Parts: sequence; structure tokens; C-alpha cells
Amino acid sequence: MLNVKPFSLLIFSIAICCLPLTVLAQKGYTITGKVGQLKVPAKAMLLTVQNGAFRNQDSAIIKNGVFQFKGKVEEPKQAIVSIIRDGAKGAEASNDYISFFLENSKITLKGTDSIRNAQIEGSIADKQNRDLEASIQPYTRLIIRLNDEFRGKPKDDAWKKASDSVTNAIAQIKLLNARFAESHPNSFMGLYVYHYNVLGSKFNPAEVEPIFQKFSPALQSSPLGIRTLEKLTASKKGQAGVKVTDFTQNDLNGTPFTLSSLRGKYVLVDFWASWCGPCRAESPNLVKAYEQLKNKNFEVVGVSLDENKGAWEAAVKKDGLPWIQVCDMKGWKNDVAVLYGVNSVPQNFLIDPNGVIIARDLRGEGLTEKLSTLIK
Repeated sequence: MLNVKPFSLLIFSIAICCLPLTVLAQKGYTITGKVGQLKVPAKAMLLTVQNGAFRNQDSAIIKNGVFQFKGKVEEPKQAIVSIIRDGAKGAEASNDYISFFLENSKITLKGTDSIRNAQIEGSIADKQNRDLEASIQPYTRLIIRLNDEFRGKPKDDAWKKASDSVTNAIAQIKLLNARFAESHPNSFMGLYVYHYNVLGSKFNPAEVEPIFQKFSPALQSSPLGIRTLEKLTASKKGQAGVKVTDFTQNDLNGTPFTLSSLRGKYVLVDFWASWCGPCRAESPNLVKAYEQLKNKNFEVVGVSLDENKGAWEAAVKKDGLPWIQVCDMKGWKNDVAVLYGVNSVPQNFLIDPNGVIIARDLRGEGLTEKLSTLIK
């Protein structure tokens, strides 16, 4: 069964279109929080997503149950307001918070004696986020329930039926996200959903690029729009029928390896990492295929998304991976992964002797047979 965790900040909304991004960028934001009379002195902390992680942006003393933040954001972003009471420790010190989408508008957070269940008003992006989250929630609950119910159970008819239900629920979530993005061409949240959900871990650029073309020029030229276009462009480099883009990266010995040095062979470029459970589970299948095909004009190049060389080396040794291994220790920002638009692992690309991608994401117990039919 697919292990799916509850969706939170990355599930979005079905609602009215938001104001154009250019309008939102002309003014700043004011966040006014009302939490009632607290029993002890406290302060409010504002955290926003910066470089992929929540980081402190501002703080304010709570006076008579009220606090306020002022500032400006280049575009709407995920934010958290947390209440820190004097003397609080451990879970108590970090348990009272609320997450929302911050934009340049007048936003109010109205709570009672805490901020956790506060009512949020004034952020169109957040309203859209919560509306879409509500429409998707029945499917996420179904997925979680079935995963909990059938985890570790035998793969009988009931398990198969539950697995089909999970697959269908995931398809419905993808459909809701795509419909939302396509129906909100002037909405920042439409572009946000498109970037993070429609362009998820794997997608066909030919199918989803037309949606991007429908977004307003202001959104397409925004910081998120530029990142989205880069993501689309990179993904095209890994599609079947495309001439592979060459790369050079250091191997385990620190020696530069260049992909084009294998021109004339069938090459499976395998993206993986030592910390990736599904990648490690696939290793025996790939080792079996390599041993049977290595003398038939076939080679494998492993591109690791590790940041720790020791962990990378240990995984190669433990799994008995005899083929070429390269890594630049940049994790998800591995230059080759970025070049090919890889944002999930495992992934692989099979390249023919002429340097053209002829297949991708080949795995499973029948890997040797699949490769054998492609290698001539």
C-alpha cells in the first residue's frame, strides 16, 4: 500500500479568483492577532518559508491579548504565527501555532486563549487553500484509513480492492488539483497548486504545459512563474525521444566522469540515494539485470542525491552496486538531478547508443526482461 501522510500546507483551494499578483505586490501586509487575555506574559512569532524551510521573520509582544506584524512579501507564501508563553518548555512552548498563506493585505487572526484554532480573515490565498483542502480531505482520509487498515496484511482480494481504492483516490486528488489550476489563470494559488501539485514528483510536460500557458503574463513572469517554467523546461530533458544532455560529475574516487564517454552503449542513468527506502529495495533487481546484461553493450550510472559521502559509500558497498557511481553531495540540488528535472527518487532513464532516451522509470522484478526487450 502507498504510505500517504495527511495533506496540510501543500493542498489548496477551490474559490473565487484572487487579485492579480501585480496588485498584491503594490502594498504590504498587516497581521493583527487577537487571542484574549492570556494568563502569563507572551509574545507572538512570525515564521515564513525561506529556502524551503520555516524561519523566524518577526516577533511581537502580546499586549492585552493583541499583537501585530507589518511587512511586505514579494509574493504570497506559507507562514506560521506561534504564541510563546513565558516559562513554557518542551511541547507546551511550541504547540500553540497556526499556519496560513501570507499575502500583502490586512489579515486578522481571531482566537480565544490560544492561536491554534483562530479564525483567519483577509488572505484570499489562504481562503482558496482551505477551500481546496476541504474538497480533497475526503480522499486523503480514505487513503489514510485504508493504509492503516491494510498495512502488513496479506495481499489477498481485500488488499487488492483497497489498493485500487487508494489508486483511485490519488487520481481524484490529482484531478481536483489540475482543475483548480486550470480554472484559476489569474490566481497566485492557481499557479502554486500547478507548481507543487500538478508538477508533482512525476509528470508528462506535453500534457500539463498547456495549463501553464493559460496563466496571466504577470503570474508567468513572477518569481514562482519563472521557477515553474524552469521546472517544465528541465523535465523535457528526461522524456523519451529526446537527445540526452551530457554531464560530468565526480565518482566515488573523486575522478570526473562524463556521460558521453559511454556513447555507443545502452546506459541506464539511475537516480537514487542511500536514505531512499524504495531505491534500496530496488537494488537487487538492478544488480540482477546488470549482471546478466553487462556484457551486452549495457552500462549503469548511479547518480546519488546524498549529502553525506560516508552514507553514500556505505550504501554502495552494502547493496553491492558494481557500476559507475557519481555524486556532488548537494542532495536534492544535485546538478544532474536539477538538469533532468528529477525531484523524486527512484527514477531512471535508459539511453540508446546514439544518446537518445528511449525509456524511463524501469524497475521491478521483471527489470531484466524489460531491459532485454529494449536492448538490441
